[in-house]
Amino acid sequence: PPAGRDDLTGEDTAMNMDSCPSSRLGEAIDQVIAFFNARKLDLPDGFFDRKTQFVINGAPFETLLGQSPSDPLVLMLSRGPAGFRFTAKALQHAVPDARLVRGVVVTSGESTMTTKLWLSGTLRGTGEAIHTVIPVTLRLTPDKQVTVAEAEVDPLALDKIREARLRS
Repeated sequence: PPAGRDDLTGEDTAMNMDSCPSSRLGEAIDQVIAFFNARKLDLPDGFFDRKTQFVINGAPFETLLGQSPSDPLVLMLSRGPAGFRFTAKALQHAVPDARLVRGVVVTSGESTMTTKLWLSGTLRGTGEAIHTVIPVTLRLTPDKQVTVAEAEVDPLALDKIREARLRS
């Protein structure tokens, strides 16, 4: 985002790391983003459980893999920490210099958190810059583990990322 202002919130970027309603969860979200930006696939302990489902534009990730979504191998690759790593690695391949910045985290009751992520970088093979805001919703267990992570990606940006992912 432009220096000085956060396009996700309109606030000063210094205020971007807002106080999250659950400081442990807020710190974990920031750690996931920091790991992603450092091109590491580490995750904070217990952030996702092995059945955490990832949803992109309303479609569960396992339905996007071209196989039966109930296939145990597909579920193993598409859910939990493995599903996050699979998705993050594909995004990092498509956008080699991908960076994420988050907006303010908002809670809705005890079981839902929302934020917006600013994704920026350069698409593989074209040199085209990508800048897109991705609304994210996290559905939580009572002990604050993420059970569902939903992202709404602009369809045009998602198509460009998919095309770039196929380039060597």
